[in-house]
Amino acid sequence: MKRSIVLRLLGGGLLAVGLFCLLAVSPRVAWADPGVLFASPTGSGSACSQDAPCQLQTALSQAADGATIYLAQGTYTGSGAAVITLTKSITLYGGWDGAANGPVMRDPQAYSTTIDGEGMRRGVYISGGVAPVLDGLIITGGNATGFGGYGSSDAGGGIFVSGADPLIQGCLVISNTAGENGTGGGLFFYSSSACIESCAVVSNTAPWGGGVRAIFGAPIFHASEFVSNTAGYGGGIYLMWTTAGTLLEANTFRENKGSSGGAIYLSGATATIRRNLIRDNEGGRGGGVSVASGCAPVVLSANRIQGNIAERGGGVHIYMNPARLDNNFIVENQVSEGGAGVFIEKAAPTFRHNTLARNSGGDGSGILVGIDSTAVLTNTILVSHTVGISVTVGSTATLEATLWGSEAWANDSDWAGGGTLTTGTVNLWGDPVFVDPDIKDYHIAPGSVAVDAGVDAGVNVDIDGDPRPAGAGYDLGADELILPSIYLYLPLVLKGLP
Repeated sequence: MKRSIVLRLLGGGLLAVGLFCLLAVSPRVAWADPGVLFASPTGSGSACSQDAPCQLQTALSQAADGATIYLAQGTYTGSGAAVITLTKSITLYGGWDGAANGPVMRDPQAYSTTIDGEGMRRGVYISGGVAPVLDGLIITGGNATGFGGYGSSDAGGGIFVSGADPLIQGCLVISNTAGENGTGGGLFFYSSSACIESCAVVSNTAPWGGGVRAIFGAPIFHASEFVSNTAGYGGGIYLMWTTAGTLLEANTFRENKGSSGGAIYLSGATATIRRNLIRDNEGGRGGGVSVASGCAPVVLSANRIQGNIAERGGGVHIYMNPARLDNNFIVENQVSEGGAGVFIEKAAPTFRHNTLARNSGGDGSGILVGIDSTAVLTNTILVSHTVGISVTVGSTATLEATLWGSEAWANDSDWAGGGTLTTGTVNLWGDPVFVDPDIKDYHIAPGSVAVDAGVDAGVNVDIDGDPRPAGAGYDLGADELILPSIYLYLPLVLKGLP
């Protein structure tokens, strides 16, 4: 299963990989052509040519800024603190077919290139103001134990980056560790605006950031998979003090575990978390996402947060952050204590156009507004819970335009708790008419009470990027119903019939 992830990512369209990062970040330095080098696990000599490849370390020692090194199929090991140390802006291409002549051909699926730390060293170490490229590599067996990297902690078992801005694309980072006191089991970024695209980060471990930890900088994670990583904080990713421009977009997080933030944990971080699938993760606080502290709001937009498990906040846990949640499906999450969908503590989040359904366990609340909190919710579908929203004494929730469900989709109680709750002028009880909730499709279908029932909340697109409003008014929930043309023209067709 794990190897199939990299085959799927690396096997499809290398030309498309990296385009998002190239468009999203500042232009890279254009170097004069310093040449192309070739390496092989069985290479020798110093020619480093296509017909006479050399050892990887020989190629690295010869490479100038802007050079490209093609790595033939096989496993590359090393000595010292890392298999590969990069202090220049060079490109490493895995998957070279090893042909001695003719056009240089790459196929990382057929000719897998593995960087193996053998459990004794990091896979890759990158430092300084450089912008190297890693493309089509498997990074495994990395171990940062004893190599330091962040304060008193060891950091970056698979890939360590400090003060550099690499592009890492089409890579599998699998089964690496930062050790018992480490951070960033798979990847560690410090003061970096790295871009990670179309990668798979699988089965890495660390106390802080099992898959990834990023501190400062503005890294981008795009179209990647984070699977089965384990940590105390941030099973998949741990972001700390990152700045504006930090982006997690179009990724999949599944089966990660962390005592806080099964998939994603943020502490004092500024970040946008957009269009991700966050499912089947497990955490103590925040099975899917845990947002902790910070003056700038963390933005969660157009995510599918489903089937996650936690003690508090099955889908999302928000603590001391003015988070903003727009256009999210938060469904079928579970807790043992409270806030099956969302748990809020000492925070003032804003919710616009969210769909919460079938979250269960613990106190049974879809949303729990905990101590010292103020929540504002507009255009919400909040259905099929024991309690739709529960507000703790001393806290406040203000709602406008809410669908509470009915019959099979009714909450046992729509609201509860001793806090202050204002439900606004638009409250509906009816069938949301989801497309196919049994396969977790919570888009709305024709006949939904949610259609045209909302107010203008300042959100102009829905979870799929479709425009709002599409009809006479704004639809409730994450989805705006877009009718096929057959529905739009049907009255005209019927009118012409005898």
